[in-house]
Amino acid sequence: MNSTRIKVSDEIIQEGKNVIDGVYYPLKGFLNEADLKSVLETMRLSDGKVWPMPIILDVNKEIADEIRDEKEVVITNGKEEIILSDISIYPYDKNYLAKNLFGTEDINHPGVEKIMKMGDYLIGGVVRMDKKVKPHGLYLTPDEVKEVFRKNKWANVVAFQTRNPPHRSHEHLQKTALKNVDGIFINPVIGPKKSGDFHDDHILGAYEVLIDKYYPENSALLGTFHTHMRYAGPKEAVFHALVRRNFGCTHMIIGRDHAGVGDYYGTYDAQNIFDGFTNDELGIKILKYENVSFCKECRDMMQENECDHGDEHRIHLSGTKLREKLTANEDIPEEFMRKEVIEYLINNKDNLFV
Repeated sequence: MNSTRIKVSDEIIQEGKNVIDGVYYPLKGFLNEADLKSVLETMRLSDGKVWPMPIILDVNKEIADEIRDEKEVVITNGKEEIILSDISIYPYDKNYLAKNLFGTEDINHPGVEKIMKMGDYLIGGVVRMDKKVKPHGLYLTPDEVKEVFRKNKWANVVAFQTRNPPHRSHEHLQKTALKNVDGIFINPVIGPKKSGDFHDDHILGAYEVLIDKYYPENSALLGTFHTHMRYAGPKEAVFHALVRRNFGCTHMIIGRDHAGVGDYYGTYDAQNIFDGFTNDELGIKILKYENVSFCKECRDMMQENECDHGDEHRIHLSGTKLREKLTANEDIPEEFMRKEVIEYLINNKDNLFV
């Protein structure tokens, strides 16, 4: 008997592929009702394993009713198919989901807005695939990344998560971490983002310029993580750390306002959340860094606690400020970003942003 086919977005297919590739280990599929409740309330699956992020498949009532008695369905974006078995269908409370994931029900939060547009039912189930289309050329599966680490003889590898081209503060964090490990895995999020974010290709292109010019040979691997930004702040920081553990990293850099948006989260909330877990249960060590800025007195990048010069002597860097300067055609000082990276971005300024 042919299974019912459900049309879904590219984003849902990618989430399923991440489960299948082991990017989202220990998940085996989209969350059932018991696991969703446990994840939202305890940041653990119902079996106790740490997992903070709902990986869910939403459908409308019409589809939910149609497949109510089926054991297996096929979800497709028209290009790829994922078989979903051992399925369960359940309603859910969108406000409860938003409040427990983002800490807010404010519709102005992009994650909340997205939840409110979802279907009213969720499907849990185990995923499998007969054939996959490999995404972006810089994507490697966890097994492939681990093989690169092995060939490079990198026993200790630090991960860096980003959604922006590299400014000097990020370079400083990465090189500070590199002093104590064998290599760094720079792993930008590739996929749907909010309006005004940098296009994926230019994030990668800017990093290729930086690594080629300013990093020691055989010290950095650039690879993509295909998912969407949730803007879930602290919980997304834990999610990102577990994903990088699955890629074989031993350490993860967590800086200020990781995966934040607007003023919904405190500057260091995404670091403090890790105090609730042991390194053993996470399987990865978190490197927490304070805000980094360029000190005009020291003529160097400095964390907040590295010198006594006040705020009036510092140039604060951020992806937001970079976007503002590029949009306004303002000059970007070399204290902010390497000149070769600035040149790359200016040469591509007509299509830099989503």
